[in-house]
Amino acid sequence: MATQKLVRCEIRKPGGGDVSVRFVPLEIYGLWEYLMRTRHQFEVTSNVASLWIDVEENPDAAYGENSYDRVTEVTLLRYSERDGMFGKVSRYFPTQEYPQLKSLLLKHYESVREPGAPNLQVQERQGIWIRREPRAA
Repeated sequence: MATQKLVRCEIRKPGGGDVSVRFVPLEIYGLWEYLMRTRHQFEVTSNVASLWIDVEENPDAAYGENSYDRVTEVTLLRYSERDGMFGKVSRYFPTQEYPQLKSLLLKHYESVREPGAPNLQVQERQGIWIRREPRAA
């Protein structure tokens, strides 16, 4: 059973608009948050870190349904001509919103694909993110 430390946060465009949930690996969260705020002008709020666990079976046996969020991991293997090898990119999305967000992710990586590079290889894995209460600052 694989695990990954993820930060769950909410993003929205300035001045209102719809709130969207994102799950970001803890190890890159600071950089990701900086890019979302400065390059894309998103407001980033309600960040809470916890564990994502891959699940094959129903997680209700170990956790009550109100104690986790269903999160899908998508892993892209993309070829870099500069490096001469494949690189792995993993992203995590709320399972309910996954089809739309996967489409956006693939569109982004296809737009920066090097000419003549092999197509992206995509792998998906279902999991859960264990809910935790936000820590007081």
